[in-house]
Formats: sequence, structure tokens, C-alpha cells
Amino acid sequence: MTGIEHRVLSIRLEGAARPVPLLAAFTYRCERPYELTLDFEGGGRHIARWVFSRDLLLDGESRTTGEGDIRVWPGRRGSEPRVCLAFSGGGRSCVVSARAKDVRALCRRLVELVPRGEEPRHYDLDAEVSGLLSR
Repeated sequence: MTGIEHRVLSIRLEGAARPVPLLAAFTYRCERPYELTLDFEGGGRHIARWVFSRDLLLDGESRTTGEGDIRVWPGRRGSEPRVCLAFSGGGRSCVVSARAKDVRALCRRLVELVPRGEEPRHYDLDAEVSGLLSR
């Protein structure tokens, strides 16, 4: 099965004096079932790209998860449920948040495309490792 999910969500840069609106373009490819790409856009330009484990977003929707460069957790801004994502690297860091219902809808779609536990059916990790070792 080949499939791509590309979804743009409105997000907020947290921690600024005023909320800074950004766009987060999530891209998921069935042939790369373990990873999720996130491109940040703001002010009409591309700001950054992060590639991370799909499971971080799936798990972080309902509980704190992640270590190191990327962490995800459920949160609130006033009465609005949100999902927070923290990114750090190269001496810089930021926290952004998206509406929880938008993240939930994205997560449902990712699991529809490739159910949890079915990733090996879409990606042959052994072949990838063998290819790398034969170089």
C-alpha cells in the first residue's frame, strides 16, 4: 500500500509575550511508517524541519512522552485542550502547541494508513540494514 498524509495545522509558539501563530505541515508516508516529518512555516517562509518517530505524536496525544530533542504531552491553554511539542537542538529550543482535536484527527488518520504493529509490513528494516552494511 502506498499512501501519504499531508496535513497542515495551525499551531502556536508558546512562551512568547503574545502567542505567535505558525503553520505546521505534517507529512507521513506509508513506505516510511516509523517516521513523521514536520515543517514549520511562518511569515510566508519555511522555518525548520524535524523528522521524528510517529509514536511520539501518537503517544503524546494522551501522555507525556519523549526524551532528548523532542517531547510531546497533552496540555491546556485556558479551557482549550492542546497538545504541546518541545523541540531542542543546537543550543536552541521551542515549545509549540496545537488544538488537541486537530492532533487527534491526524493521529487517527496515521493509524488508519498503517495500524500500530503493522509497520514491518510497509518497511523492511532488515533489508535496509543489510543494504547499509554492504556499502
